[in-house]
Amino acid sequence: MIISDCDLNISINITKYIMINIVDNDISFCDSEDVQHIYFLLYFTASWCGPCQKVKPLLEKLSQGFDPKTCVFCMCDIDENEDLCHNFQVRAVPTFILMRGNRFVDETGGADIFRVHALLKKHIGEMTE
Repeated sequence: MIISDCDLNISINITKYIMINIVDNDISFCDSEDVQHIYFLLYFTASWCGPCQKVKPLLEKLSQGFDPKTCVFCMCDIDENEDLCHNFQVRAVPTFILMRGNRFVDETGGADIFRVHALLKKHIGEMTE
């Protein structure tokens, strides 16, 4: 297997950024006054969802282009966070909800990473790294 410089950079960057795993329906980290300028992309997923598993590594790579001081990527398993899914009226997975601090901004659904990128570009701009 040949590893290009591009592949090597992606591998190195993955260790640099961690996607937050939401547990117990807790997104209280979005409530602090210190983070009201930060975007949070909530990725609603399920372990049994094929399209969710297909888009997950692409989302992890996409997250590498954003400074966590600008946008934080968060993964929310719908089977473990039912109240949160109900509050956001998540009806299908994958669903992506963009928040700024604790305020809803926009959303998109489906396993199309280009739609997710377009959502981020529309509200945040180009990748920051």
